[in-house]
Amino acid sequence: MSVPNAPISLTIRQVAILKEFLQRIGVENYSLELSPGVGDGENFGGLIINSKVKWTNSSGESSSHYVIKCTPPGNVYDTMIPLQDCFLREIYVYSTVFPEFEKIQDEHNILNPFKPYPTFYTSLTTTEEKMLVLQNMKVLEFFHCNRYQPLDYEHILLVVKRYAQLHALSYAVRDHKPHLNDEIEKNTTDHFFTRFKYDGIRSVSQHRIGNALKALNPVEDKMIYDKVLYFYENTCTILTNLINSKNQYQVISHIDCGISNFLFKYDHVSNAPIDVSILDWQHTRSDSPAVDLITFIFSSSSKITRERYEELILEYHKCLCSFLEELQCDGDKMLPFSVLQNELKVYGIIGLYAALFLIYVYSTGGQELPDVFSDESHEEGFSFVFDLQDRTEFDKRARDAIIDFHKLGYNFK
Repeated sequence: MSVPNAPISLTIRQVAILKEFLQRIGVENYSLELSPGVGDGENFGGLIINSKVKWTNSSGESSSHYVIKCTPPGNVYDTMIPLQDCFLREIYVYSTVFPEFEKIQDEHNILNPFKPYPTFYTSLTTTEEKMLVLQNMKVLEFFHCNRYQPLDYEHILLVVKRYAQLHALSYAVRDHKPHLNDEIEKNTTDHFFTRFKYDGIRSVSQHRIGNALKALNPVEDKMIYDKVLYFYENTCTILTNLINSKNQYQVISHIDCGISNFLFKYDHVSNAPIDVSILDWQHTRSDSPAVDLITFIFSSSSKITRERYEELILEYHKCLCSFLEELQCDGDKMLPFSVLQNELKVYGIIGLYAALFLIYVYSTGGQELPDVFSDESHEEGFSFVFDLQDRTEFDKRARDAIIDFHKLGYNFK
């Protein structure tokens, strides 16, 4: 969530790191304007600040725009979620994983390389005041979609294809650079759930899945209800076993696939989406490709759009194999379509779990959300466990998603 009442400021150390970066690129005697980077209730993972830097040089006045992500002041989150580890993970992805992905693409002369993320400029890893400085994609005409409305097929297909390329790069690194792959996998194990040792994660999980269960009729939906009830009663065990299982097909996964974490660029004539920038890599980990696919498709699409679900999965696999071919790998051997289908069946429940979380947020509409930074009950996770003022939208979307997942024959355990 955002921090509407908090002053927009940086710590002395954060200002120093930003100054060092600006000096490296030749910017001196500048002015710095800071403003909120998100609206109320749009972000749970710390502070997001827009930064405009203005200076004068021999060519006249110049300016540049950045997004600064930093941890909130104090230890607000310490008992709820591993926020410090989340910042370290995102810094690792931007500073190490993405450069390696760019390098292997350069080595294979990829004409249209995968880079759907902001440029990373600098970071601070000091305890309790971590920070990243990133390119502001909005000044390049990338825009958010309304997270309260499902995306249409064209937007979803564009993201699915980008995920195919992201996952393909993991397979290419594994094939061409196995030692590097081992190093990346070692550094991208689960850092968030960590066997559900954080009170906030446990309480919110029970709250959200419990609400999803209420969206079903225990009589009319008995078979599905019983499966979701079993998952509700065993969520921690089921997810811990799946997330920590050894999987030869795991890839670097985005994980945090909410609509707010995508910025789209549009054709000026047709207004069709032509590019996407993927934001927020704090939850990135090595996991089954099914997790990104199910989380994103089931949370961002309507029931009508999911009638084309199998088409989306075929497009994903086609794009993955095509990109792997450019990287001189055999996609049909690295991830056979039959294996992908099994990954979706076995690991898809992780994605459905995340999708139900997102659908809950998307169903808040104009509801005022609690401020996790000032809510006095945050230590018990209460500010995360808010109830919907109107359940209508959530009940429909959650029920549709669960039923569609069941119809596909995917596992709930």
